[in-house]
Amino acid sequence: MTRTHEPMTAQELAGGYASALRDYVSTGSEAALTSAYELGRAAAAGGLGILELAMLHHDALRGLPRAGAGERPALEMAAQFLAESLSPFEMTLRSYRANARLLGLSEVLAERNTEIDRAREQLRAILDATTAVIYLKDAEGRYLYVNRQFQQVFSLRPEEVLGRRDEEALPAGVAGILRQDDAQVLATRAPLELEEILPAGADGARAYLSLKFPLLDAGGVAYGVCCVATDITERKRAEEALQRAREAAQRERQLKAALEARDRFLDIASHELKTPLTSLELQVASLRRLGKVSAAPPVSDERVQSKCEVILRQVERLKVLINGLIDVGRISSGHLELSREPLELGALVRVVLARSEEPVRRSGSEVTLRGAEAVHGTWDRSLLESVVAQLVSNAVKFGEGKPIEIALGTTGERAVLTVRDHGIGVPLADQGRIFERFERAVSERNYGGFGVGLWVARQAIEAMGGRIAVDSQPGAGAEFRVELPLDRVS
Repeated sequence: MTRTHEPMTAQELAGGYASALRDYVSTGSEAALTSAYELGRAAAAGGLGILELAMLHHDALRGLPRAGAGERPALEMAAQFLAESLSPFEMTLRSYRANARLLGLSEVLAERNTEIDRAREQLRAILDATTAVIYLKDAEGRYLYVNRQFQQVFSLRPEEVLGRRDEEALPAGVAGILRQDDAQVLATRAPLELEEILPAGADGARAYLSLKFPLLDAGGVAYGVCCVATDITERKRAEEALQRAREAAQRERQLKAALEARDRFLDIASHELKTPLTSLELQVASLRRLGKVSAAPPVSDERVQSKCEVILRQVERLKVLINGLIDVGRISSGHLELSREPLELGALVRVVLARSEEPVRRSGSEVTLRGAEAVHGTWDRSLLESVVAQLVSNAVKFGEGKPIEIALGTTGERAVLTVRDHGIGVPLADQGRIFERFERAVSERNYGGFGVGLWVARQAIEAMGGRIAVDSQPGAGAEFRVELPLDRVS
């Protein structure tokens, strides 16, 4: 009987469901089955759970006979009905649960995607705001990302460079530089920091300090390369300007030093040249007076010879000074030319000693020459004689009348000449300076000369491929050592 008044309670629905179920199992009536479905669905909609429906099903069937309508056992029919009645509810519940899980996961994913998008936009804003040029390439050299500074430097829109290689997007000069350096990073799988000079149109070349590093997967395989390049053009220009200023200041200091050296040299030269000229003037005047004497006794030949010797010595001194000036001029102007010829070093030294016999005798020093073996080489006779004469002259001047030893020999493929005195010596602090032009380690008041002899000697020796050095201690004399390539003649 269908009720048309107020709705049934859940308990009433449950009782009706149990009664209709018993009728269906006992009689097999289709009407009872329809009534059970409707009542069960209404009870579930009214809040009756699946488990409670199952318990009602169990209580309704308890005590019924095993055989019911037709040939089917009552319990089998009841079990089938229960399965049919529970299945829609169970599937609906599972669907709700699955949907709930999917909905929750979707919400989480949506939230995470929002966070990722926000972080991506923040990173992009940071990379676009920086003044560095930043780009990312894959292993085949195709651009995956370029920041705003890259676009501005190369005047390219993203669609003109992304997915393309260097030679497809950039000028040939730039493409070649970037391709080579990026390939090196991918090949070595190691970071690389270097300076890259890139053409930049009307502004000229730009200098970049580039840090390039590979992107590696979990297996250590390089799948891309990233570059962060900072424009250091202005810094390089400032450094170059500073370097030019330093060089200009250095040239100014050198010029000032050269002018001071020139003035000092002119002062010394005027004094050195005046001394022999004054002596010559006095000796010539004396000879003139002797020639005018008419009274007896006549002028002796010895007096004339003595004065002539003084004149000759002063003339020789003037010649040495003038030759020194000539040598300085030739070397400074770059006109020092070599005229090589086969020479025997011992014979050349003996010629120089013969010319120096008179000043050596006056100094009181005794010169000994050691070295039995003949030393042959191909050298410039004039320059080498000038070097030996300078070393002997220095030994006589600063040797304080003590013995002077000259030794000849060879070491390997080089000839060796040493000149040693036992005089005042050279302080350690001055041993390098004395080989410079217009430099001296003694006062010009006590020792004459222009201060160019050892400088000329060093220039001459080095022009012939050799070297010269000094070993000395103050008060213990000095030893000058000359080494020359043998260049033996067959």
